[in-house]
Amino acid sequence: MMSTFKLLSPCQRLPKSPPLRGASRRLRKSGNIDDWGLLELERTLTRELGEGDLEVTPENLKKVFAHTADSFLGLVRQVLDMQYLPDYKDLVARQFETYVTQHNYNADQIRFLRAVQSVFLQKRHLETADLYDAPALVGFGQDAVERWFTEKEVKEVVEFANRLEV
Repeated sequence: MMSTFKLLSPCQRLPKSPPLRGASRRLRKSGNIDDWGLLELERTLTRELGEGDLEVTPENLKKVFAHTADSFLGLVRQVLDMQYLPDYKDLVARQFETYVTQHNYNADQIRFLRAVQSVFLQKRHLETADLYDAPALVGFGQDAVERWFTEKEVKEVVEFANRLEV
């Protein structure tokens, strides 16, 4: 006797998610959603699609979509042909740019923070230790963090980056 089962596509599974429904409604209604709403959408998709039998992850997206979608926002943009929708890395870049412009950083600090952004995008998380030993930051010198940032600023940078974590 052959058993049958119904495979649910990710699109069929997603409507159960209230944050996704809310974001989807805002996108349809106004065509606009702020970065924090998009970040919540990315988190929701990561959680909903990454759980259970689906196991859809950003790494798997890269494999399936030949590196054209490395985040769920990128997948939504590609599948629904919503070119105005930023990818996760675009969202992170925009938020880092906003963060930098809100502070009175010098050129060295700004270059360092752009490298921190790169480290964050690779790991999708940031720890204080990364500021000292991430390969992309080692070239700034062993004491770059202490030279350019106060202890409070270091803590703020790490907290800021991790608000963008998925």
